[in-house]
Amino acid sequence: MAQLNNIRTVSVPSFGKLPLGGDPGTFAPSGYTREHVPGRLPEDGGYTEAGQPATLTLNINLLGGIDPQAINGIVNEDVTVRLADGQVHMLSQAWVSAVVEMGNDSAQITILANTSERIS
Repeated sequence: MAQLNNIRTVSVPSFGKLPLGGDPGTFAPSGYTREHVPGRLPEDGGYTEAGQPATLTLNINLLGGIDPQAINGIVNEDVTVRLADGQVHMLSQAWVSAVVEMGNDSAQITILANTSERIS
């Protein structure tokens, strides 16, 4: 049976490793979205490209001592995402996009970065 590839750890320099929940969340590396542009004839068509930021949506456990303001303060940090298969991605100059809401021992956060790269 093949091992499923999911998020193993997420590290932020100013915070350390984030305490991920049982379902850690999702990661989409940066890239491009493309939209079709029709032409007069089908072969005359093409596409336009727009940059798409890296998006990391995480479910974290609110352990004792976790400071939600510290999580909200994540800005301009190089966030490291390690996947279960050993791949490591870095989100350069990343930031938390919305205020962390606490409740039911867990919280969901979204981290964005204009660029990401696979570093191993």
